[in-house]
Amino acid sequence: MRNAHHLAIVSLAGLALLVLACVRQGPTVVAAVEVADVGDGGPAVPLVIAAAPPMVRDRDRCTARLRSSIIKTNPGCTLDERISHGNGTLLYPCTGDGPVEAVFAEHRFTGKIAESSLVLVLGTELDWEDGCHWETKQTLLGDWKRDGKKRAKLAWSYSEAAVSGTGCFGSCTATADIEIVPDDPKP
Repeated sequence: MRNAHHLAIVSLAGLALLVLACVRQGPTVVAAVEVADVGDGGPAVPLVIAAAPPMVRDRDRCTARLRSSIIKTNPGCTLDERISHGNGTLLYPCTGDGPVEAVFAEHRFTGKIAESSLVLVLGTELDWEDGCHWETKQTLLGDWKRDGKKRAKLAWSYSEAAVSGTGCFGSCTATADIEIVPDDPKP
């Protein structure tokens, strides 16, 4: 057990670091913009971040809940991630291959499932306080048999890169596990 004096010093040091970390230097961060890569070799297309439209559910599409584990990243990294703010929803074909979506709040990962292999991606762009323009890529990968009862885990990965500017901060990467919890199967 730690003594009270040691705990008070650690608490004061932590409070001082918290206050110092809140002091912003440099230009204001501009809100992130989600982007879609249409796969034609051209630049990514900016998407307006708004509430994700309701997912279309029908008898051919099923849903599952998504829960994130703790995100693993290096100290000092600030991530433009979408998975830590609450559970998500996975919308997928009940049988066979096809398009898949994972929605966390208003942010939508898109991808496909083929022979039980899931691949979903979300890209964002933002102007950061270092004066640089950044792109981020978040990916969900994994295998899932879709038997209606079995839980599975997807691997979430995050990477970022400065695409313009000078004197940019160092880039960060991160990983986490995303648990798939199937909803009750359709009657």
